[in-house]
Parts: sequence; structure tokens; C-alpha cells
Amino acid sequence: MLFYIFYFIIIILVWFLNRKTGFVSIFRSTKKTNWLVAGLSMFMLFASTDSAQLYSGLIYNKGISGLWLLWAAMLSIAVVPIVFAPLWSKLNFITDNQFILFRFSGNSAKVLHQFRAIYVGGIVVAFSLSFQTIAFSRILQIFFDLSTNQSLLITGGLLSAFALKNSFANKYKTDLFHALIYFTSIIVSYYYLSEYSGGLGVAIEDLRQNAPEKLSLFPSTDNKELLYAIFVYLGVQWWSASLFDGGGAEMSRYTAPGTRWGAIKVGLSPILLSMIVILVLISMSLMSFVNLPPNQNGELVMIEAVFHNVPDSLGPLILLGFFALFITTAESVMNWGASFITVDFYKGYIAKEKSARHYAKFSFLIMLFLSLISLVFSLYIDSLESLIKIVFSISAGVAPVFIIRWFWMRINAWSQLAAMISSGVYTLIFYTVQDHFQHLFEKSALQSYEWRLIIVTVLTSITWLTVTFLTPKDDNETIERFQKILPPSKEIIKSFGIAFLVGVIVLIITVMFVGLLIG
Repeated sequence: MLFYIFYFIIIILVWFLNRKTGFVSIFRSTKKTNWLVAGLSMFMLFASTDSAQLYSGLIYNKGISGLWLLWAAMLSIAVVPIVFAPLWSKLNFITDNQFILFRFSGNSAKVLHQFRAIYVGGIVVAFSLSFQTIAFSRILQIFFDLSTNQSLLITGGLLSAFALKNSFANKYKTDLFHALIYFTSIIVSYYYLSEYSGGLGVAIEDLRQNAPEKLSLFPSTDNKELLYAIFVYLGVQWWSASLFDGGGAEMSRYTAPGTRWGAIKVGLSPILLSMIVILVLISMSLMSFVNLPPNQNGELVMIEAVFHNVPDSLGPLILLGFFALFITTAESVMNWGASFITVDFYKGYIAKEKSARHYAKFSFLIMLFLSLISLVFSLYIDSLESLIKIVFSISAGVAPVFIIRWFWMRINAWSQLAAMISSGVYTLIFYTVQDHFQHLFEKSALQSYEWRLIIVTVLTSITWLTVTFLTPKDDNETIERFQKILPPSKEIIKSFGIAFLVGVIVLIITVMFVGLLIG
């Protein structure tokens, strides 16, 4: 109980000291921030509660080789820090959605600006919040022995309560505090899991005797289903479905230092920490599998093992560590969605002449609304792996537009709008008709998800490219204004080359260290 009291005293104190900040500071930092602070905040944004459960579930169900679903994204891990972060630092917008009005011209830009504000700020953000809601509710369910609905309702209540004080003016202070709690909790968890299993070496030897396929970095040639899936992850998913141009909840971190190099360092600094955490999560997952009864929910194995083996006196600390991850990511995503709806849509088109106090109240109400919508979504989703595949599917083929729009001036607002809508529509159509083609999927080495990713990517790409050439390009004034922030073409190509090389190196080093870990 003392852990909880101490935590809430600190949180309330931080809120109280920053409660009179202005409307803009709800959504972005109005003061220059040290790149280390912003970088740690970035790490906490990405190191969300669902990561532990995704790693545990994938390893339990598919072995180490199943992690390629997540590892494929490492190929693009340095693109934003090296290529796009310096560009965002020049623009210094309140929301990344404002980029649309800067990059595109005419009524099409306004249509896209409004559509993305509602679609992303509402639906996509609610889905993203569902990740966090489901992940933390499961932890509450295990810790307090609650039912699924009870834990979801409590999680939704906590999220709603934090929504009413969710201001970026508090963000860096609370993120540092949450990082301290998280690192402490993960060290304690690792220690007691090691005690329970006899150590990582014993756990690996146990798996080598009973389930050696789980320790393979790559699937065997006999497992063509997973082998071909990895080729899809590496060949299509990482560039097709990952929106890595720096827009999103992380954009405000890139602009916080106020300099080009500061933005680059903010983006690069979480990479090393992330690699360490990946190794820790894999180790903890493997140690959790020792003496495990069959037919478990793989995504919950690690969480259950941690709470089962940590002393009761330290249980609240571990719970706060998971909560720190949950609320850090959830607040950032919720804040991002509310900024779209409040700044870009409500203030931009509905109520243009209201007071700053009015907009501040509205933004907190929107965050409350988003937390409640995410709770509704969470009630109908039973697997984090299935949810992340849905997110990848509805964004398949969209990512190239978000990247190329920075450098190919022929792309216009209709291109991006067509990509966003068609990807979602094609995904829904695929879900509708996939049962009719199930016999074909069963004969194929690829599962329905991989086929869905490929088909939606191809159809979406054809759609937005067709729309691009059938619609007029932006006016010269807008194009010339935008091109002023771009570096020379040779520098852009060089930056992409370096970024991709760094991504390949990070992927190779990660896989190499995992290989050394499992021996």
C-alpha cells in the first residue's frame, strides 16, 4: 500500500505544480528540453505494457523465430532519427496533422486534414489505446484475481482518471519518474524469475530437452509456413505497414530540443535501450516456461510467473512498473489523438473563436472520450497478436505515401486520402470474403494474414498511384514553400542509405545477441 500512496503523491504533486499551463502546452513542450530527457521519454513511449505479452506469446506459440513479426520493423528503426526528425524540428507544429496543410494545397488538403483528424485521432488512436488497456487489464486480472470484465473496467477507470490531467507540461517529469519505477521493477522481476527457474542456462537446457524448436532463430525448412511468413515480414511488412516518417505521438519529442542534432539524438537514443530490453524480455520469457503446464495462454505466461515468484511485499512495486509502462504510452497516444480532434478539427473548423480555457476543457473531454471508446474496443479483442495484425493490415500500402510525399512533389492530398481509405476498405473486404478462399490458404505455405498483407499492399498501392496521376498536382507556391525545408537530393539519398544500413546493423546485432543468449 505504501508503494501506491507514494506513487500517487508524486503524480498529484507534479500535476499541481504544472496545473496552470496554457492550452498549447497540453499537446507539446513550450520550452526547450534536453535531448536525453526527450529520448528517455521516447523510449518509454515505445516500451509499452503489451511488449512483454507479445514477446511471451510469440515465443510460447512459435518459438524465437516467431519474433520476426516484430523484428522486421528494425530495418526502419533509424530512418526517422536520421532522415525525418531533422525535418520535423524545422516545422515545429503543434500536431503532425498540420503538415498536411503545409505540404498540400487547395480543398483536397482541407478534406484530408479533417478526415485524418477524425480517422486517426478517433479510430486509430482508440485501437492503439486498446493495446494498452488489454495488456494492463490482464496484469490486474492476474494480480488481484479479477474477472476479465472487472479488470477491463478498472483499467478503463484509471485511464479515464489520468485523461483529466493529461498535459504535455507534465509529461517529461512523469516519464522520468515512470522510467525509474519500470527499470527497478524489471530488475526485481528478472532476479526472482532467475531464482525460480534456476537461471537462464537451466531454462534454456530445459527447453532444449523438451521443446528445442522454440530455441531456433529461424524456422526449420520443414516449417514452410513460418519460413515464408518471415520473408513477407522482411520483404513487405516493414516498409508497407509501418508509418515511419516521424509523425505520431513521437513528433513532439523531436521538436522538443529545438535543434537538428538534438532531434537526431532524441530519435537514436532509445535504440540501445530497446535492444537491451528485448534481450531481457526474451530471457524472462524463456525462464517463465520452466515447469509450465501445457495449454496456457502464452501472452500471460511471463506475467503470471513474475507475480507467482516475486515476494508479496514487492508485488505492488512490480504492478507499478507495469502501470508505469501502461500509463506512459497510453497518455502519449491519448494526447496525440486529442490534439488532432481539438486543434485540427474542432478549433480549425468548428469553433474557431473560443477562449484558450474552452479549448483546454474540450481537449480533456476528448481524452476522456477516447479512453472510453478504447475500453469498448478492448471488450471484443482477445489477442494482442491478432490486434497488431489488424493494425498492420489497415495500414498496408499506406506507409510509402507518407514517406514519398516528402520527396516526390507529384503526390497530392488525394493520393494520401486514397491510400488511407482504400487500405481500410480492402482489409474489410478481405475479412468478408476470406472464408470463401480458406481452402486455397490451407494449400498455401502462407497464412491468411500474410496473404492479406500482400494483397492489401498491392491493391492500395495501385489505387493511390492511379489517383495521383488522375488528379492535379499542388500549386507551385505550396511546392516551393515546402521544398525550402528539404536538404539537397544527394544528402537525402545519403541519409536514407545510412539509416537503412544502421537498421540492418541493429537487426543483425539483435539477432546475433539473441543467438548468443540461447547458445
